[in-house]
Amino acid sequence: MKERRSADPLARIETARHELGRTAVAPATARGLVIAFLAATAAAPLAQLAVEPEWFAEARRAFRPPAAGPSAAGSATAAVIAGNRRLLASIRRVEDLAADDALAARTLRPAAQSVLSALGAGAAQVVQGTKGWLFYAPDVAYVTGPGFLDPQQLRRAASGGDTVTAARRPDPRPALFDLRGQLARRGIALIVMPTPVKPALDGERLAGGGGRGAARVAGNASYRAFVDELRSRGVPVFDVLDSLRGRKRGTRRPLYLATDTHWRPETMEFAADRLAAFIAREVEIPDAPAPAYRIAERSVTNRGDTERLLGLSAGGSAYRPETVTVRQVASGNGRLWRPDRSADVLLLGDSFTNVFSLGAMGWGSAAGLAEHLSVALRRPIDRLAQNDDGARASRELLAAALGRGDDRLAGKRVVVFQFAARELGQGDWRLVDLGQAPRPRPTTFLRPTPGARLEIRGAVRAVGPVPRPGSVPYRDHVVGVHVAGVTVESGGAAVDGGEALVYLRSMRDNAWTDAARYRIGDAVRLRVRPWGDVAGELDGINRGEVDNPSTRLAEPWWGEPIR
Repeated sequence: MKERRSADPLARIETARHELGRTAVAPATARGLVIAFLAATAAAPLAQLAVEPEWFAEARRAFRPPAAGPSAAGSATAAVIAGNRRLLASIRRVEDLAADDALAARTLRPAAQSVLSALGAGAAQVVQGTKGWLFYAPDVAYVTGPGFLDPQQLRRAASGGDTVTAARRPDPRPALFDLRGQLARRGIALIVMPTPVKPALDGERLAGGGGRGAARVAGNASYRAFVDELRSRGVPVFDVLDSLRGRKRGTRRPLYLATDTHWRPETMEFAADRLAAFIAREVEIPDAPAPAYRIAERSVTNRGDTERLLGLSAGGSAYRPETVTVRQVASGNGRLWRPDRSADVLLLGDSFTNVFSLGAMGWGSAAGLAEHLSVALRRPIDRLAQNDDGARASRELLAAALGRGDDRLAGKRVVVFQFAARELGQGDWRLVDLGQAPRPRPTTFLRPTPGARLEIRGAVRAVGPVPRPGSVPYRDHVVGVHVAGVTVESGGAAVDGGEALVYLRSMRDNAWTDAARYRIGDAVRLRVRPWGDVAGELDGINRGEVDNPSTRLAEPWWGEPIR
Protein backbone atom coordinates (compact mmCIF):
# COMPACT_ATOMS: atom_id res chain seq x y z
CA MET A 1 0.00 0.00 0.00
CA LYS A 2 2.80 2.39 0.92
CA GLU A 3 4.51 1.70 -2.39
CA ARG A 4 1.30 2.32 -4.36
CA ARG A 5 0.85 5.76 -2.71
CA SER A 6 4.42 6.77 -3.44
CA ALA A 7 4.08 5.59 -7.01
CA ASP A 8 0.94 7.65 -7.64
CA PRO A 9 1.91 11.37 -7.60
CA LEU A 10 -1.57 12.49 -8.60
CA ALA A 11 -3.03 10.76 -5.56
CA ARG A 12 -0.50 12.51 -3.29
CA ILE A 13 -1.37 15.93 -4.78
CA GLU A 14 -5.08 15.30 -4.32
CA THR A 15 -4.53 14.24 -0.71
CA ALA A 16 -2.50 17.42 -0.03
CA ARG A 17 -5.23 19.61 -1.51
CA HIS A 18 -7.84 17.87 0.58
CA GLU A 19 -5.84 18.38 3.78
CA LEU A 20 -5.09 22.04 2.99
CA GLY A 21 -8.72 22.69 2.31
CA ARG A 22 -9.62 21.34 5.74
CA THR A 23 -6.94 23.31 7.63
CA ALA A 24 -8.53 24.78 10.73
CA VAL A 25 -7.36 27.36 13.29
CA ALA A 26 -8.76 27.13 16.77
CA PRO A 27 -10.95 30.16 17.66
CA ALA A 28 -8.72 31.06 20.60
CA THR A 29 -5.63 31.04 18.38
CA ALA A 30 -7.34 33.19 15.75
CA ARG A 31 -8.47 35.73 18.36
CA GLY A 32 -4.96 35.81 19.83
CA LEU A 33 -3.38 36.48 16.43
CA VAL A 34 -5.86 39.26 15.65
CA ILE A 35 -5.31 40.88 19.05
CA ALA A 36 -1.52 40.66 18.67
CA PHE A 37 -1.70 42.23 15.21
CA LEU A 38 -3.93 45.09 16.38
CA ALA A 39 -1.76 45.69 19.46
CA ALA A 40 1.40 45.86 17.35
CA THR A 41 -0.29 48.25 14.93
CA ALA A 42 -1.59 50.52 17.70
CA ALA A 43 1.51 50.45 19.90
CA ALA A 44 3.45 53.15 18.05
CA PRO A 45 0.66 55.78 17.83
CA LEU A 46 -0.48 55.09 21.42
CA ALA A 47 3.09 55.52 22.70
CA GLN A 48 3.38 58.72 20.66
CA LEU A 49 0.11 60.02 22.12
CA ALA A 50 1.16 59.21 25.66
CA VAL A 51 4.68 60.69 25.46
CA GLU A 52 4.37 63.49 22.87
CA PRO A 53 0.73 64.43 22.24
CA GLU A 54 1.86 67.66 20.58
CA TRP A 55 3.07 65.59 17.61
CA PHE A 56 -0.55 64.97 16.60
CA ALA A 57 -1.27 68.69 16.77
CA GLU A 58 1.65 69.25 14.40
CA ALA A 59 0.30 66.58 12.05
CA ARG A 60 -3.12 68.27 12.05
CA ARG A 61 -1.50 71.58 11.17
CA ALA A 62 -0.05 70.01 8.04
CA PHE A 63 -3.60 69.72 6.71
CA ARG A 64 -4.50 73.34 7.39
CA PRO A 65 -5.88 74.73 4.13
CA PRO A 66 -4.02 77.68 2.62
CA ALA A 67 -5.41 81.16 2.64
CA ALA A 68 -7.98 81.73 -0.05
CA GLY A 69 -6.52 83.09 -3.24
CA PRO A 70 -7.71 83.90 -6.74
CA SER A 71 -8.89 80.90 -8.71
CA ALA A 72 -8.97 80.32 -12.39
CA ALA A 73 -12.18 81.88 -13.70
CA GLY A 74 -14.75 79.25 -14.59
CA SER A 75 -12.32 76.36 -14.16
CA ALA A 76 -13.75 73.76 -11.80
CA THR A 77 -11.20 71.24 -13.09
CA ALA A 78 -8.31 73.55 -12.17
CA ALA A 79 -9.75 74.01 -8.67
CA VAL A 80 -10.02 70.24 -8.19
CA ILE A 81 -6.45 69.70 -9.42
CA ALA A 82 -5.14 72.46 -7.13
CA GLY A 83 -7.01 71.00 -4.16
CA ASN A 84 -5.66 67.54 -4.92
CA ARG A 85 -2.13 68.95 -5.14
CA ARG A 86 -2.51 70.61 -1.73
CA LEU A 87 -3.87 67.40 -0.20
CA LEU A 88 -0.97 65.31 -1.54
CA ALA A 89 1.53 67.89 -0.30
CA SER A 90 -0.07 67.71 3.16
CA ILE A 91 0.08 63.91 3.14
CA ARG A 92 3.77 64.08 2.30
CA ARG A 93 4.40 66.51 5.15
CA VAL A 94 2.75 64.09 7.59
CA GLU A 95 4.82 61.23 6.15
CA ASP A 96 7.95 63.30 6.74
CA LEU A 97 6.83 64.00 10.31
CA ALA A 98 6.29 60.29 10.91
CA ALA A 99 9.64 59.41 9.37
CA ASP A 100 11.66 61.94 11.36
CA ASP A 101 9.85 63.27 14.40
CA ALA A 102 7.81 60.29 15.55
CA LEU A 103 9.00 58.66 18.78
CA ALA A 104 9.35 55.20 17.22
CA ALA A 105 11.43 56.54 14.33
CA ARG A 106 13.77 58.50 16.61
CA THR A 107 14.13 55.59 19.02
CA LEU A 108 14.40 52.57 16.75
CA ARG A 109 15.94 53.77 13.49
CA PRO A 110 19.43 54.75 14.74
CA ALA A 111 19.93 51.46 16.57
CA ALA A 112 18.62 49.46 13.62
CA GLN A 113 20.85 51.35 11.21
CA SER A 114 23.88 50.72 13.44
CA VAL A 115 23.19 46.98 13.26
CA LEU A 116 22.70 47.09 9.49
CA SER A 117 25.91 49.07 9.04
CA ALA A 118 27.82 46.55 11.11
CA LEU A 119 26.51 43.86 8.76
CA GLY A 120 27.79 45.77 5.72
CA ALA A 121 24.52 47.35 4.60
CA GLY A 122 24.31 51.02 3.71
CA ALA A 123 21.12 53.08 3.52
CA ALA A 124 18.80 54.45 0.86
CA GLN A 125 21.28 57.25 0.05
CA VAL A 126 24.52 55.52 1.04
CA VAL A 127 26.54 52.66 -0.46
CA GLN A 128 28.98 51.08 1.95
CA GLY A 129 32.49 50.55 0.63
CA THR A 130 35.56 48.82 1.96
CA LYS A 131 37.93 49.87 4.75
CA GLY A 132 35.64 52.50 6.23
CA TRP A 133 34.62 54.17 2.96
CA LEU A 134 31.11 55.38 2.14
CA PHE A 135 29.67 56.52 -1.19
CA TYR A 136 26.68 58.69 -2.06
CA ALA A 137 24.22 56.37 -3.80
CA PRO A 138 23.24 58.88 -6.57
CA ASP A 139 26.95 59.14 -7.46
CA VAL A 140 27.21 55.38 -7.84
CA ALA A 141 23.98 55.31 -9.87
CA TYR A 142 25.35 57.99 -12.21
CA VAL A 143 28.63 56.25 -13.02
CA THR A 144 27.22 52.71 -13.24
CA GLY A 145 23.85 53.47 -14.82
CA PRO A 146 22.80 53.93 -18.44
CA GLY A 147 23.99 56.89 -20.47
CA PHE A 148 22.26 60.12 -19.48
CA LEU A 149 21.83 61.06 -23.17
CA ASP A 150 20.18 57.76 -24.07
CA PRO A 151 16.83 58.72 -25.68
CA GLN A 152 14.88 56.25 -23.58
CA GLN A 153 16.42 57.61 -20.38
CA LEU A 154 15.61 61.18 -21.39
CA ARG A 155 11.98 60.28 -22.14
CA ARG A 156 11.59 58.45 -18.84
CA ALA A 157 13.07 61.33 -16.83
CA ALA A 158 11.00 63.96 -18.66
CA SER A 159 7.77 62.14 -17.71
CA GLY A 160 8.73 61.52 -14.11
CA GLY A 161 6.75 64.28 -12.39
CA ASP A 162 3.51 64.03 -10.45
CA THR A 163 0.76 66.33 -9.26
CA VAL A 164 3.04 67.81 -6.58
CA THR A 165 6.47 67.79 -8.23
CA ALA A 166 6.99 68.95 -11.81
CA ALA A 167 8.97 66.70 -14.10
CA ARG A 168 12.58 67.79 -14.47
CA ARG A 169 14.29 68.82 -17.67
CA PRO A 170 16.81 65.98 -17.98
CA ASP A 171 18.86 67.01 -21.05
CA PRO A 172 21.70 69.37 -20.04
CA ARG A 173 22.59 70.45 -23.57
CA PRO A 174 19.79 72.98 -24.30
CA ALA A 175 20.36 74.73 -20.95
CA LEU A 176 24.11 74.99 -21.49
CA PHE A 177 23.77 76.23 -25.07
CA ASP A 178 21.18 78.76 -23.87
CA LEU A 179 23.46 79.95 -21.07
CA ARG A 180 26.36 80.29 -23.52
CA GLY A 181 24.16 82.38 -25.83
CA GLN A 182 22.89 84.70 -23.10
CA LEU A 183 26.41 85.35 -21.85
CA ALA A 184 27.80 85.81 -25.37
CA ARG A 185 25.30 88.61 -26.00
CA ARG A 186 27.05 90.48 -23.19
CA GLY A 187 30.50 89.61 -24.48
CA ILE A 188 31.14 87.04 -21.75
CA ALA A 189 32.70 83.63 -22.35
CA LEU A 190 31.36 80.47 -20.69
CA ILE A 191 33.49 77.59 -19.43
CA VAL A 192 31.67 74.42 -18.30
CA MET A 193 33.26 72.39 -15.50
CA PRO A 194 31.62 69.02 -14.77
CA THR A 195 33.28 67.87 -11.55
CA PRO A 196 33.94 64.11 -11.31
CA VAL A 197 32.12 62.30 -8.54
CA LYS A 198 33.85 60.06 -6.05
CA PRO A 199 33.14 56.59 -7.55
CA ALA A 200 34.65 57.66 -10.88
CA LEU A 201 38.08 58.12 -9.27
CA ASP A 202 38.10 56.15 -6.01
CA GLY A 203 35.80 53.36 -7.25
CA GLU A 204 38.21 50.66 -6.07
CA ARG A 205 36.97 51.44 -2.54
CA LEU A 206 33.49 50.20 -3.35
CA ALA A 207 32.59 46.84 -1.85
CA GLY A 208 33.86 44.12 -4.15
CA GLY A 209 36.16 46.70 -5.74
CA GLY A 210 39.79 46.23 -6.63
CA GLY A 211 40.86 46.85 -10.20
CA ARG A 212 37.71 45.30 -11.65
CA GLY A 213 35.55 47.40 -9.35
CA ALA A 214 37.29 50.58 -10.47
CA ALA A 215 36.73 49.62 -14.11
CA ARG A 216 33.04 49.04 -13.50
CA VAL A 217 32.60 52.63 -12.27
CA ALA A 218 34.84 54.35 -14.78
CA GLY A 219 32.15 56.85 -15.76
CA ASN A 220 28.79 57.37 -17.37
CA ALA A 221 28.47 56.00 -20.90
CA SER A 222 27.28 59.35 -22.31
CA TYR A 223 29.94 61.55 -20.75
CA ARG A 224 32.48 61.56 -23.59
CA ALA A 225 29.84 62.16 -26.25
CA PHE A 226 28.48 65.03 -24.17
CA VAL A 227 31.89 66.70 -23.84
CA ASP A 228 32.62 66.24 -27.56
CA GLU A 229 29.27 67.73 -28.58
CA LEU A 230 29.68 70.82 -26.41
CA ARG A 231 33.18 71.43 -27.73
CA SER A 232 32.07 70.91 -31.32
CA ARG A 233 29.47 73.65 -30.83
CA GLY A 234 31.92 76.12 -29.34
CA VAL A 235 31.37 75.59 -25.61
CA PRO A 236 34.72 75.14 -23.82
CA VAL A 237 34.60 72.24 -21.35
CA PHE A 238 37.18 72.02 -18.60
CA ASP A 239 37.30 68.23 -18.32
CA VAL A 240 39.47 67.52 -15.29
CA LEU A 241 38.58 63.81 -15.13
CA ASP A 242 41.57 62.52 -17.11
CA SER A 243 44.01 64.80 -15.26
CA LEU A 244 42.74 63.51 -11.93
CA ARG A 245 43.05 59.92 -13.11
CA GLY A 246 46.66 60.64 -14.00
CA ARG A 247 47.21 62.12 -10.57
CA LYS A 248 45.66 59.04 -9.01
CA ARG A 249 48.00 56.73 -10.93
CA GLY A 250 51.00 58.86 -9.95
CA THR A 251 50.30 59.25 -6.23
CA ARG A 252 48.30 56.03 -5.61
CA ARG A 253 46.44 57.96 -2.94
CA PRO A 254 42.72 58.64 -2.52
CA LEU A 255 41.44 61.79 -4.17
CA TYR A 256 38.22 62.06 -2.16
CA LEU A 257 37.22 62.07 1.50
CA ALA A 258 36.48 58.63 2.91
CA THR A 259 33.02 59.31 4.38
CA ASP A 260 32.06 62.42 2.41
CA THR A 261 30.88 63.02 -1.15
CA HIS A 262 33.56 65.64 -1.86
CA TRP A 263 37.18 65.79 -2.96
CA ARG A 264 40.13 66.19 -0.64
CA PRO A 265 41.63 69.69 -0.33
CA GLU A 266 44.79 68.79 -2.28
CA THR A 267 42.65 67.36 -5.09
CA MET A 268 40.62 70.57 -5.21
CA GLU A 269 43.80 72.69 -5.36
CA PHE A 270 45.13 70.54 -8.20
CA ALA A 271 41.88 71.16 -10.11
CA ALA A 272 42.05 74.90 -9.36
CA ASP A 273 45.56 75.13 -10.82
CA ARG A 274 44.52 73.27 -13.97
CA LEU A 275 41.39 75.41 -14.29
CA ALA A 276 43.44 78.60 -14.09
CA ALA A 277 45.68 77.37 -16.92
CA PHE A 278 42.61 76.41 -18.98
CA ILE A 279 41.07 79.88 -18.53
CA ALA A 280 44.32 81.50 -19.59
CA ARG A 281 44.31 79.42 -22.81
CA GLU A 282 40.64 79.88 -23.67
CA VAL A 283 39.86 83.47 -22.71
CA GLU A 284 41.78 86.69 -23.22
CA ILE A 285 41.81 88.45 -19.87
CA PRO A 286 43.71 91.69 -19.40
CA ASP A 287 46.48 91.81 -16.85
CA ALA A 288 45.54 92.99 -13.39
CA PRO A 289 47.57 93.88 -10.31
CA ALA A 290 48.27 90.67 -8.43
CA PRO A 291 46.77 90.70 -4.94
CA ALA A 292 49.11 90.01 -2.04
CA TYR A 293 47.58 86.75 -0.85
CA ARG A 294 48.70 84.98 2.29
CA ILE A 295 48.13 81.23 2.77
CA ALA A 296 47.97 79.54 6.15
CA GLU A 297 47.58 75.84 6.77
CA ARG A 298 44.79 74.74 9.09
CA SER A 299 44.01 71.25 10.38
CA VAL A 300 40.30 70.36 10.24
CA THR A 301 38.58 67.29 11.68
CA ASN A 302 35.04 66.44 10.66
CA ARG A 303 32.61 63.61 9.99
CA GLY A 304 31.52 63.20 6.39
CA ASP A 305 28.11 63.96 4.96
CA THR A 306 27.53 60.36 3.80
CA GLU A 307 28.15 59.12 7.34
CA ARG A 308 25.50 61.53 8.62
CA LEU A 309 23.08 60.19 5.99
CA LEU A 310 23.34 56.78 7.65
CA GLY A 311 21.52 58.23 10.67
CA LEU A 312 23.55 56.24 13.18
CA SER A 313 22.92 56.60 16.90
CA ALA A 314 25.20 58.81 18.96
CA GLY A 315 28.29 56.83 19.77
CA GLY A 316 27.09 54.02 17.51
CA SER A 317 29.20 54.89 14.49
CA ALA A 318 32.14 52.70 13.59
CA TYR A 319 33.46 55.40 11.25
CA ARG A 320 36.21 57.64 12.48
CA PRO A 321 36.31 61.39 11.99
CA GLU A 322 38.66 62.42 9.20
CA THR A 323 41.41 65.02 9.56
CA VAL A 324 42.67 67.04 6.59
CA THR A 325 44.90 70.05 6.11
CA VAL A 326 43.29 72.98 4.29
CA ARG A 327 45.17 76.03 3.06
CA GLN A 328 43.25 79.13 4.02
CA VAL A 329 43.58 82.20 1.81
CA ALA A 330 43.74 85.71 3.21
CA SER A 331 44.61 89.13 1.84
CA GLY A 332 47.80 90.92 2.72
CA ASN A 333 46.15 92.60 5.70
CA GLY A 334 45.05 89.23 7.11
CA ARG A 335 41.37 89.47 6.14
CA LEU A 336 39.99 86.14 4.90
CA TRP A 337 39.34 85.92 1.17
CA ARG A 338 35.98 87.24 -0.03
CA PRO A 339 34.46 87.29 -3.53
CA ASP A 340 34.94 90.55 -5.43
CA ARG A 341 31.87 91.70 -7.36
CA SER A 342 33.99 93.93 -9.57
CA ALA A 343 36.20 91.02 -10.72
CA ASP A 344 36.13 89.93 -14.37
CA VAL A 345 35.86 86.19 -13.55
CA LEU A 346 32.68 84.73 -12.02
CA LEU A 347 32.53 81.20 -10.63
CA LEU A 348 29.06 79.63 -10.48
CA GLY A 349 29.29 76.51 -8.35
CA ASP A 350 27.79 73.95 -6.03
CA SER A 351 29.03 72.11 -2.93
CA PHE A 352 32.30 71.15 -4.63
CA THR A 353 33.02 74.89 -4.73
CA ASN A 354 31.78 75.41 -1.18
CA VAL A 355 33.15 72.40 0.69
CA PHE A 356 36.30 74.14 2.04
CA SER A 357 34.82 77.64 1.86
CA LEU A 358 31.55 77.40 3.74
CA GLY A 359 32.16 76.92 7.45
CA ALA A 360 28.73 75.32 7.93
CA MET A 361 29.92 72.28 5.96
CA GLY A 362 32.50 71.56 8.66
CA TRP A 363 35.63 71.40 6.49
CA GLY A 364 37.01 74.87 7.08
CA SER A 365 36.49 78.26 5.46
CA ALA A 366 38.19 80.52 2.92
CA ALA A 367 40.09 77.52 1.51
CA GLY A 368 37.95 76.31 -1.39
CA LEU A 369 37.89 76.26 -5.16
CA ALA A 370 37.15 79.97 -5.63
CA GLU A 371 39.89 80.99 -3.22
CA HIS A 372 42.57 78.82 -4.82
CA LEU A 373 41.44 79.67 -8.34
CA SER A 374 41.94 83.31 -7.34
CA VAL A 375 45.44 82.51 -6.11
CA ALA A 376 46.31 80.56 -9.27
CA LEU A 377 44.99 83.33 -11.55
CA ARG A 378 46.67 85.97 -9.38
CA ARG A 379 43.54 88.12 -9.50
CA PRO A 380 40.31 88.56 -7.51
CA ILE A 381 37.25 86.63 -8.69
CA ASP A 382 33.53 86.71 -7.97
CA ARG A 383 31.55 83.69 -6.74
CA LEU A 384 27.92 82.56 -6.61
CA ALA A 385 27.62 79.04 -5.24
CA GLN A 386 24.94 77.05 -3.48
CA ASN A 387 24.93 73.50 -2.20
CA ASP A 388 22.70 70.97 -3.98
CA ASP A 389 20.78 71.35 -7.27
CA GLY A 390 23.99 72.21 -9.08
CA ALA A 391 22.27 72.04 -12.45
CA ARG A 392 20.20 75.14 -11.77
CA ALA A 393 20.67 76.65 -8.29
CA SER A 394 23.62 78.91 -9.10
CA ARG A 395 22.03 79.97 -12.41
CA GLU A 396 18.87 80.91 -10.52
CA LEU A 397 20.89 82.83 -7.94
CA LEU A 398 22.43 84.84 -10.77
CA ALA A 399 19.05 85.43 -12.45
CA ALA A 400 17.49 86.56 -9.16
CA ALA A 401 20.32 89.02 -8.54
CA LEU A 402 20.03 90.44 -12.06
CA GLY A 403 16.25 90.74 -11.69
CA ARG A 404 16.69 92.79 -8.51
CA GLY A 405 19.09 95.13 -10.26
CA ASP A 406 22.25 93.64 -8.76
CA ASP A 407 24.23 93.14 -11.96
CA ARG A 408 26.67 90.39 -11.05
CA LEU A 409 27.70 90.16 -14.72
CA ALA A 410 28.92 93.76 -14.97
CA GLY A 411 32.55 93.81 -16.11
CA LYS A 412 32.79 90.04 -16.44
CA ARG A 413 34.94 88.42 -19.13
CA VAL A 414 34.31 84.77 -18.26
CA VAL A 415 31.83 82.70 -16.26
CA VAL A 416 32.93 79.26 -15.04
CA PHE A 417 29.93 76.99 -14.43
CA GLN A 418 31.00 74.23 -12.02
CA PHE A 419 28.62 71.40 -11.08
CA ALA A 420 28.91 67.81 -9.87
CA ALA A 421 28.91 65.41 -12.85
CA ARG A 422 26.00 63.48 -11.33
CA GLU A 423 23.80 66.46 -12.29
CA LEU A 424 24.23 65.47 -15.94
CA GLY A 425 22.10 62.42 -15.30
CA GLN A 426 19.99 63.53 -12.35
CA GLY A 427 19.73 67.32 -12.43
CA ASP A 428 16.92 69.61 -13.51
CA TRP A 429 18.21 71.49 -16.55
CA ARG A 430 15.35 73.91 -17.01
CA LEU A 431 16.17 77.09 -18.92
CA VAL A 432 16.90 80.11 -16.73
CA ASP A 433 16.35 83.57 -18.20
CA LEU A 434 19.13 85.90 -17.08
CA GLY A 435 17.22 88.86 -18.53
CA GLN A 436 18.63 91.94 -20.15
CA ALA A 437 17.40 94.57 -17.70
CA PRO A 438 16.21 94.71 -14.09
CA ARG A 439 12.51 94.08 -13.69
CA PRO A 440 10.36 96.39 -11.51
CA ARG A 441 10.63 95.52 -7.86
CA PRO A 442 7.42 94.73 -5.97
CA THR A 443 6.60 97.94 -4.13
CA THR A 444 4.69 96.37 -1.24
CA PHE A 445 7.73 94.49 0.12
CA LEU A 446 9.85 95.86 2.93
CA ARG A 447 13.24 96.86 1.50
CA PRO A 448 16.28 96.27 3.70
CA THR A 449 18.53 99.23 4.38
CA PRO A 450 22.12 98.91 5.62
CA GLY A 451 22.28 98.37 9.36
CA ALA A 452 18.52 97.85 9.78
CA ARG A 453 17.41 95.73 12.72
CA LEU A 454 13.66 95.21 12.95
CA GLU A 455 11.16 93.16 14.89
CA ILE A 456 8.14 92.32 12.77
CA ARG A 457 5.02 90.24 12.98
CA GLY A 458 2.74 88.91 10.28
CA ALA A 459 1.27 85.76 8.79
CA VAL A 460 2.92 83.15 6.58
CA ARG A 461 1.57 83.43 3.05
CA ALA A 462 3.97 80.95 1.43
CA VAL A 463 6.98 78.88 2.48
CA GLY A 464 9.64 77.12 0.44
CA PRO A 465 10.30 73.37 0.56
CA VAL A 466 12.41 71.92 3.38
CA PRO A 467 14.12 68.53 2.94
CA ARG A 468 13.66 65.73 5.42
CA PRO A 469 16.74 65.45 7.68
CA GLY A 470 18.88 62.57 6.54
CA SER A 471 17.52 62.70 2.98
CA VAL A 472 20.22 65.05 1.66
CA PRO A 473 23.97 65.07 2.29
CA TYR A 474 23.92 68.54 3.87
CA ARG A 475 23.24 69.16 7.52
CA ASP A 476 22.06 72.79 7.23
CA HIS A 477 19.26 74.36 5.22
CA VAL A 478 17.69 77.79 4.77
CA VAL A 479 14.05 78.33 3.78
CA GLY A 480 12.36 81.33 2.20
CA VAL A 481 9.18 82.54 3.89
CA HIS A 482 6.76 85.06 2.38
CA VAL A 483 5.28 87.03 5.29
CA ALA A 484 2.15 89.11 4.65
CA GLY A 485 0.27 91.64 6.77
CA VAL A 486 3.58 92.83 8.21
CA THR A 487 3.64 95.15 11.18
CA VAL A 488 6.98 96.59 12.31
CA GLU A 489 6.98 96.43 16.09
CA SER A 490 10.37 98.02 16.70
CA GLY A 491 13.45 99.29 14.92
CA GLY A 492 11.80 101.17 12.05
CA ALA A 493 8.89 103.18 10.78
CA ALA A 494 5.45 101.73 11.40
CA VAL A 495 4.17 99.60 8.54
CA ASP A 496 0.74 98.03 8.30
CA GLY A 497 -0.15 95.42 5.72
CA GLY A 498 3.19 95.21 3.96
CA GLU A 499 5.04 92.07 2.88
CA ALA A 500 8.51 90.68 3.40
CA LEU A 501 10.66 87.88 2.01
CA VAL A 502 12.58 86.41 4.92
CA TYR A 503 15.16 83.63 4.89
CA LEU A 504 15.33 81.55 8.07
CA ARG A 505 17.41 78.59 9.11
CA SER A 506 15.20 75.55 8.65
CA MET A 507 17.68 72.76 9.38
CA ARG A 508 20.67 72.87 11.69
CA ASP A 509 23.05 69.95 12.10
CA ASN A 510 20.55 67.60 10.43
CA ALA A 511 17.60 68.57 12.63
CA TRP A 512 14.56 70.69 11.78
CA THR A 513 14.17 74.09 13.39
CA ASP A 514 10.88 75.83 14.21
CA ALA A 515 10.91 77.50 10.78
CA ALA A 516 10.82 74.11 9.06
CA ARG A 517 7.36 73.61 10.56
CA TYR A 518 5.86 76.88 9.36
CA ARG A 519 2.60 76.46 7.50
CA ILE A 520 0.47 78.87 5.50
CA GLY A 521 -1.57 81.03 7.86
CA ASP A 522 0.76 80.73 10.86
CA ALA A 523 1.27 83.94 12.85
CA VAL A 524 4.97 84.68 13.26
CA ARG A 525 7.16 87.20 15.08
CA LEU A 526 10.64 87.63 13.66
CA ARG A 527 13.79 89.57 14.34
CA VAL A 528 15.17 90.53 10.90
CA ARG A 529 18.16 92.22 9.33
CA PRO A 530 19.31 92.59 5.71
CA TRP A 531 20.26 89.33 4.03
CA GLY A 532 23.37 91.06 2.72
CA ASP A 533 24.72 91.19 6.29
CA VAL A 534 24.94 87.39 6.44
CA ALA A 535 25.17 86.41 2.77
CA GLY A 536 28.92 85.89 2.93
CA GLU A 537 28.42 83.26 5.62
CA LEU A 538 25.14 81.68 4.53
CA ASP A 539 24.70 82.24 0.79
CA GLY A 540 26.15 78.84 -0.07
CA ILE A 541 23.78 76.82 2.12
CA ASN A 542 21.10 75.17 0.02
CA ARG A 543 17.79 76.99 0.19
CA GLY A 544 14.14 76.25 -0.35
CA GLU A 545 12.82 79.20 -2.34
CA VAL A 546 9.25 80.43 -2.38
CA ASP A 547 7.78 79.54 -5.77
CA ASN A 548 6.49 82.99 -6.62
CA PRO A 549 7.96 85.44 -9.17
CA SER A 550 7.18 88.48 -7.02
CA THR A 551 9.18 87.15 -4.06
CA ARG A 552 12.14 86.36 -6.32
CA LEU A 553 12.35 90.08 -7.14
CA ALA A 554 11.98 91.20 -3.52
CA GLU A 555 15.11 92.03 -1.56
CA PRO A 556 15.39 89.39 1.16
CA TRP A 557 15.89 89.69 4.89
CA TRP A 558 17.55 87.27 7.28
CA GLY A 559 15.31 86.36 10.19
CA GLU A 560 15.24 84.59 13.52
CA PRO A 561 12.00 83.62 15.28
CA ILE A 562 11.13 85.52 18.44
CA ARG A 563 9.99 83.02 21.00
